[in-house]
Amino acid sequence: MSQKSLKNNAFFNFIRSFLNIAFPIVSFPYASRILMPEGIGKVNFANSVVDYFVLIASLGIAQYATREAAILREDFNKLSKFLKEILLITLFATLFAYILLIISLFAVPKFHEYRMLMIVCSTKILFVSAGINWLFIAQEEYSYITLRTAIFQIVSLASLFLFVHKSDDYLTYAFIGIFSNAGSNICNIFYSRKFINILVKTKLQLKKHIKPVFYFFGISCSQQILNGIDSVMLGFIMNDTAVGLYAAAIKIKSLVTPLIATITGTLLPRASFYVSNNNSKKYDELIQKGLGISLFLSFPCTVGMICICRPFILLFCGENYLPAVSPMIVISPMIIASAFNSFLNDAIINPLKMEKKSFYIQFSGVALNVFLNYILIKKLNVLGAALSTVIIEYILTVARLYICFPTIKNTFKLRSILDPLICSFLMGIIINFLAKAIQNNFIYLSASIVFGFFSYIAFMIVIRNPIMKLFIIFFQSSVAKIIS
Repeated sequence: MSQKSLKNNAFFNFIRSFLNIAFPIVSFPYASRILMPEGIGKVNFANSVVDYFVLIASLGIAQYATREAAILREDFNKLSKFLKEILLITLFATLFAYILLIISLFAVPKFHEYRMLMIVCSTKILFVSAGINWLFIAQEEYSYITLRTAIFQIVSLASLFLFVHKSDDYLTYAFIGIFSNAGSNICNIFYSRKFINILVKTKLQLKKHIKPVFYFFGISCSQQILNGIDSVMLGFIMNDTAVGLYAAAIKIKSLVTPLIATITGTLLPRASFYVSNNNSKKYDELIQKGLGISLFLSFPCTVGMICICRPFILLFCGENYLPAVSPMIVISPMIIASAFNSFLNDAIINPLKMEKKSFYIQFSGVALNVFLNYILIKKLNVLGAALSTVIIEYILTVARLYICFPTIKNTFKLRSILDPLICSFLMGIIINFLAKAIQNNFIYLSASIVFGFFSYIAFMIVIRNPIMKLFIIFFQSSVAKIIS
């Protein structure tokens, strides 16, 4: 298979993630005003709970399968055999997940009032087995993934405006949110025939996958708990309104973090391929660029989020969500830690098969997070959930850095941190000056994004940042292709 351009992969993956950000930015202001904090809180609570059952169905296979499929991608028969083995494992896991969900709906009193909503949300479990999105990531088919995502998100957005008109429409809102992924997974079934033949006759070997799959399942399980335990515990300890406020507080973080992770996400198949072929030179170059880009993007996003939190809440959520401003400020630094964690996972931990160490780190973080959430939510409500989440994310970052340091110590450069830190600080000063001069929230938010972006780029060009040079070269080559 011819090797695709890593820059093009990153570009298409960026566009896909941008679409994933654009859809909530357009849809959430409308939905939040129609459904109010209580309605948004109900959907968020139900999704947070159902996501644990989705996790059981998926078994954390995505990262393991991406790594292994990237290694096998040049062997059609071996890849086809691997896919059949993984699909069979996932099928059993999906059935088990539904059994647990049905039991939970009747056994947990808290779930009784959410039963219908959770049934609607649970339809996404059905498509886990058929999704095989990891196959297309391993094949670096980012153009297909991006086009598929765009089509179904446009349909979902149109459906939102057509069918959600009153506060009781939260069931419809939940279903529309699921439709985008469900449709994409159905498309995957047909497109996968380009790379594999599921009818190929071969002796299946499931046993060899069990151990690594369960390590990745443990990692994914603990990560899912970390992602959703704050909302779930807020729902149990406080109320739906608190969950709705927290959903607004983490909105920018939950949109921006995946956007930055698109860069490191494209590193996993390529890094796995380099490691399997003992190409240490290419691998080291990949690590250096990936780390630099992650920090280059995460620092200005963090500073920008802190600066625009209040106008963002007022403009996109409304005055009812103003108590979410302080938690939003607290949670902003998590963008840097999340971006760094994504890089370590995709470029080092997974390609070098260090999942066992990562497993122990993740579960330690879960135990500590539950403890901190219980203490801080009771004392500080929504702010406590935000504070607990940020503390745990940085503890996990330090722990992962410790096990990965021998790999990155020779490629790490201090200016990878200093350059974006200094330029982001200067950018923040400019945005704060705008806040004093502009009173209109929409104009201030728009001006902050535009002036913040161009000032940060200008500062990076002035100090001759090496990552900035990479972006300039990529931009110039892209323009040259369009012109020619």
